[in-house]
Amino acid sequence: MDNMKNTQFEKRIDILLEWKSRLLQLVEDELSPFDKWCAKNELSTADQHFLTNLCILFSMRLHPDQNNPDVQKITRNFEELFEVTDFELSYEEFEKFIKDYQLKERPIHEWDAREVLEKLAESNRSIELKEKLLS
Repeated sequence: MDNMKNTQFEKRIDILLEWKSRLLQLVEDELSPFDKWCAKNELSTADQHFLTNLCILFSMRLHPDQNNPDVQKITRNFEELFEVTDFELSYEEFEKFIKDYQLKERPIHEWDAREVLEKLAESNRSIELKEKLLS
């Protein structure tokens, strides 16, 4: 019985992977480099939200008007989300957030922080953040 269930699961996985591949081919021109990277690395919606929110957290530190109440409120909200009050605006710190998340959530594939920043920038997202952290 278990062997039969395993065979069925394997077939289902193969079929789903075929569908995934075909769907990606159909929409390839519509996907950004970051979206393609997410699909290739099998990021869940939660994983993608984590990366987006992490970029917002770091990008808020780059805002030119840190005294603006709206900037302060948004920054505070994201600091609460990540349970931090102070952090260094550095590549190493960005990478640490990603590694800690991966240890906790165990995504299917490991992500490289540099590659995340590069794919986001190729998609016209977080360009200033990439330039700051990778300079």
